[in-house]
Amino acid sequence: MNAIDRVVAYFAPASGLRRAAARAGLDQVRNYDGAMFGRRTAGWRATNASANVAIRGALPHLRARSRDVARNTWWGRRIKEVFSAHAVGAGIMPKPDTGDKKLDRKVKAAWKEWGKHCDAEGQLNIDGLIKLATDCIIESGEVLARFQMLSSAERRKGVVPLEIQLLEPDHLDSSRDRVMRSDTIVDQGIEYDARGKRKGFWIFTTHPGARGLVMPSTSVRIDAQDMLHVYRKERIGQGRGVPWCAAFLLKGRDVADLEEAVVVKARIEACLSAFIKTNNTARTLGDAKTETASNGQRRRIETFSPGMIGYLDQGEDVVTVNPSSSIQFEGVLRTAFLALAAGAGITYDQLTGDFTQANFSSLKAGKIEFRRIVEQFQHLTLVPMLLEPLWDRFIETAILAGILPERAAGYPVEWIMPANEPIDPIKDMQADILAVRSGRMTWHQFVAAWGIDPDTQLDEIEAWFKDIDRRKIVLDTDPRRALASTKGGASAESQTEVNTDVKPAKAAK
Repeated sequence: MNAIDRVVAYFAPASGLRRAAARAGLDQVRNYDGAMFGRRTAGWRATNASANVAIRGALPHLRARSRDVARNTWWGRRIKEVFSAHAVGAGIMPKPDTGDKKLDRKVKAAWKEWGKHCDAEGQLNIDGLIKLATDCIIESGEVLARFQMLSSAERRKGVVPLEIQLLEPDHLDSSRDRVMRSDTIVDQGIEYDARGKRKGFWIFTTHPGARGLVMPSTSVRIDAQDMLHVYRKERIGQGRGVPWCAAFLLKGRDVADLEEAVVVKARIEACLSAFIKTNNTARTLGDAKTETASNGQRRRIETFSPGMIGYLDQGEDVVTVNPSSSIQFEGVLRTAFLALAAGAGITYDQLTGDFTQANFSSLKAGKIEFRRIVEQFQHLTLVPMLLEPLWDRFIETAILAGILPERAAGYPVEWIMPANEPIDPIKDMQADILAVRSGRMTWHQFVAAWGIDPDTQLDEIEAWFKDIDRRKIVLDTDPRRALASTKGGASAESQTEVNTDVKPAKAAK
């Protein structure tokens, strides 16, 4: 209430009351409906806690329930498989770009050989580790990757002496929360300097969930340069990753319970059951066990069999049990699966495999948005938090081991992501050809979009041309021949790569 309102209220209380009521109504109009308190928001609990405070208490439970969903529900496993298959596929390929083709080939060969032996557990190659790390990020919210240098006795000749050990986020000691010095803070097992940059991690040497098999371990400090912490960052200042299904865990649990209820109900419906109605009050349920044919009464029939003919006593009637139909569940389950797919960032058909209501346009539109989500994860999470630090450590170790020469310009790299399979291959290929011809994309970009190294592709094309020319083989798949046969295309004689010894077929008379 301002000074004028107070004066009016003092000398004319009725007028002051009307002014106060009008001002209160105006304040209500100016407010957000979402900030109101009432019956509709009585159960809405919301806080302005920081990202780390909100995560701290909930993370262990979210992680455990997310893993349970991935283990025990088909849709939880499906979400992880679909996203991982599109984000990583059969592998993400580095393309060195030093400007020296010979050196680039040497770097690629070193990476390929190291990738066969980089797993500290000795089971996976580099592509398998990246895929496993992605699965862990989706299911548990985050993953840890530790660099381990090999001793001289453990090294293989010509192989970069570096191994990668993947760790689940349970290894991070979340109980470490304290201010160590004025310039060092430990928050949920992560050590930060005064500017918020990571300095180290407090790690359990054994998995806390394996304490029934091994002795409990105490956490040890690992320097930040020897550990990668990869997760999808969704809030400013967020230090830990959250399982991707956190937003729809309760919905998913309800769907799982509903599915179970539908199956149980269907099983009951499949069972033919009946009740015998009788007017004979002398009979009870227990009488059926003692009645025999010798006492002059028929044995009571308590089961059905094919071709059965039964006789009822006077006053008895058979009433069959007819449960209600389950048709109404189909729409409910479909709506629930649509919600789960939307929450997971995938399409309904990818989640369920149901294409009955899909067409080319809907598939195309859905996949475009899905691919944008996958590209965000690839280029904004995997590349800066996992692939680039991994590449830098690989190059650094290779230089120290004398496998690669030291360069002032370093070893720039581009990452070739797995290809997106076309929905309509012919139409999509025609669109790509037009894009290259119009300059919207280069030939190298076109080839890289299919998950192939353009330089390797050119080398293979060149080798193939030389091979078929040497063998004097003419194929209609040779693009040089196809170009010569098109209107306005270059003649075969003008193509220097075509072997002139190959004689064209004689024209028919």
